[in-house]
Amino acid sequence: MTEEKKELYALFAALSTKKLEELLLSAQTHEERVFYRMLLNLKLQLSQEKIVGKALL
Repeated sequence: MTEEKKELYALFAALSTKKLEELLLSAQTHEERVFYRMLLNLKLQLSQEKIVGKALL
């Protein structure tokens, strides 16, 4: 994995669902809202996988 990918993943992993919700609600454009919604959905899916114990993706 390249250094850029590692840094990008580290940034995503550090964001809480609460912070992603705040970013989504404060987004200025439709594109920003779509972007933050996708990140929030991914974060929620990953949380569900931990609870269920099985990969959903």
